[in-house]
Amino acid sequence: MKASDLSEVGSNNTLMGAWYVNQIIFNRRKVLVFMNEKTLLSFIVVSVKKSKTIQDDFTAIFLHHFFNFMKSMEFPMSKMGQMMDDYQDAQFCKTDSRQALGNLNDLAFLYEHLIYDQGGLEFCDLSDVILKMNDVPQKNLGYKTSRQIAYELLSDPHLVM
Repeated sequence: MKASDLSEVGSNNTLMGAWYVNQIIFNRRKVLVFMNEKTLLSFIVVSVKKSKTIQDDFTAIFLHHFFNFMKSMEFPMSKMGQMMDDYQDAQFCKTDSRQALGNLNDLAFLYEHLIYDQGGLEFCDLSDVILKMNDVPQKNLGYKTSRQIAYELLSDPHLVM
């Protein structure tokens, strides 16, 4: 994607905040790594076709996989509607957060190694890999897991910043 295709960074008034995405290559397959800015929740999407498809269908791709991810994490159904509404108008923006980029790169590295440890993309259980990644204590979160921070945020949005 060219810089001219990016939107201006606007305010993000969503419950969970912005999501970052990075496209990486595993075994010659395109993989999208998504990460939430507030909770460091993350999930991956494998075998996305051409970059043009990603740009044109980004919101639909994200919402579909985000909804399935939220169900697998067993987040409160009472918050699902709001969260899905929050991201109906997803846009590509360039980030100025070096910390977010560093976290996203670290997650991509960890996903790659966990997938290879389980035999590669053809043999691993991606749902299990994603759940495990979100249950790893993280220094940036005070040694809590992404899932714990997300539950706290969804229970009381004023607890987490």
